[in-house]
Amino acid sequence: MTMPLVSVVIPTYNQPGFLREALGSVFAQTFTDYEVIVVNDGSTDDTAQQLEHYGNRIHVITQVNQGIGLARNKGMDAASGRYVAFLDHDDLWHPAKLETQVAFMREHPECVGSCAPFAYSDSPDRPGFDLSIAGKDGIVADALQVFASGVIFLLTSALMIDRMKVGDLRYATRRHCIEDLPLQIKLLARGPFGIAGRTILVTYRMHAANATKSAMHYDNGTKLLREMFLAGEFEPISEQQRRAIAEFISFFGRSGAVRLLMAGMKWRSLVSYFREFPYQLHARRFKFLVLFPLLELIPNFVLRRRLKRPSTAATDA
Repeated sequence: MTMPLVSVVIPTYNQPGFLREALGSVFAQTFTDYEVIVVNDGSTDDTAQQLEHYGNRIHVITQVNQGIGLARNKGMDAASGRYVAFLDHDDLWHPAKLETQVAFMREHPECVGSCAPFAYSDSPDRPGFDLSIAGKDGIVADALQVFASGVIFLLTSALMIDRMKVGDLRYATRRHCIEDLPLQIKLLARGPFGIAGRTILVTYRMHAANATKSAMHYDNGTKLLREMFLAGEFEPISEQQRRAIAEFISFFGRSGAVRLLMAGMKWRSLVSYFREFPYQLHARRFKFLVLFPLLELIPNFVLRRRLKRPSTAATDA
């Protein structure tokens, strides 16, 4: 029995409706040499029963609820394909996603991974990032520095990695934070990275379940990144990479503070601001330090209208 070229890893928890649609988008792929690994992270609804209907089309791993990071790691450990493609249960792939990305990875064996162009569901025809960050060959020159500057071109549901180059890299397992960032940073520090094509191939679905958790996850994610950085957990890296990682954490800290503010958690956003103050001062983000307290005076409905995505405005200051 030959091994599949691609292992598709989908963690899930209590969202069978979204999961059915995500799986449907996998089964609609024009590329078919793949296996599907669904990690049921202790769902308490009928997810397990619904997964039984797929029979041997999927491999199901069931664990007690331990969080999405550990669930993804379980899927990676079980993967047999050369490439691993991740899909969150509430996102969708377009039919040519795997075909396009596999072709890119085969053409660029030096790459540790690639992302497919993606869009947010509230603006489905507009790429979620500036595609010009990639050269004509699709390679993002100095990808870690581009990421550090606040161009968020990495999305888990658009990511494909080469298992032979990634080795022991795994997702963070701390709960209630953005657990994919440590892996993404380490991945970009490990080797070349590319963007597979110029056509939108993934839809990140915006909905209440992910929006309500976003602000707190950003704030907790900033704490995790700072702890890891201070503990030297991103080593070994060059001095240039070290500066880029510090710059990214600074950007992410500003973004988290703004998200808390937009979510109406003004007291928590102030706590985040004062915690960030020495880091942002060191990063010379003087405009942020001056402007953010003024944003606290603006009504939330105005903030939400003016700062739809907090990767702009105050976070870029």
